[in-house]
Amino acid sequence: MHFNNNDHVGTYQGPSKLFKIYPILSHLNTKFQSLYLPGQNIAIDESLTLWRGRLSFRQYILLKSSKFGIKSYELCESSSGYLWSFIIYIGKDTVFQTAFISGDTNKTAAIVLSLVEPLLEKGRTLWMDNFYNSPALAQRLKTLKTVLEPCILVGKTFHKGEREEAQERRIRSSTFRTGVRSEVERQKRRDNDFNLPWRGKMNEANEM
Repeated sequence: MHFNNNDHVGTYQGPSKLFKIYPILSHLNTKFQSLYLPGQNIAIDESLTLWRGRLSFRQYILLKSSKFGIKSYELCESSSGYLWSFIIYIGKDTVFQTAFISGDTNKTAAIVLSLVEPLLEKGRTLWMDNFYNSPALAQRLKTLKTVLEPCILVGKTFHKGEREEAQERRIRSSTFRTGVRSEVERQKRRDNDFNLPWRGKMNEANEM
């Protein structure tokens, strides 16, 4: 099965490893974004699609249920889980395309900015785990009117009352949380505008 014309390889600008299926990936990303507009709370995480065949960019992730497969970075709506945009990870050659990436932008920040770019400057709240978080990214998103909310992962084996205590310990010991909290406090004292209002409409998501 061919999803791309071999004669177009000379003018192709996408990742070389995805040449055969790039039209399908582009179509899905465009379609997902055109059919639905997510609400205020959105989330970024990675996913692993089961694949045990031969593939140069197949990944092995021990903590995933599939373990072997194709890894992708995904942006979803928090309330419904709707997949709004995604990037297939093909290794160090993975392309992140956004005007917000500069020379000093690290890889994890590039992932976030590439996925969330169309939703920036609209007062949304972006949730993600500590793999992507950094004080610099939080400050960058703030300038783009997007609030970053980090997720603290707490084990499921705590007894009653111990979960909150463990979470507090993690927050106190986390360099990231300390850095962001200090920056937030400084910003609040200076201009008191870190928390941005959500200006969307209740039925905005289904207007299309």
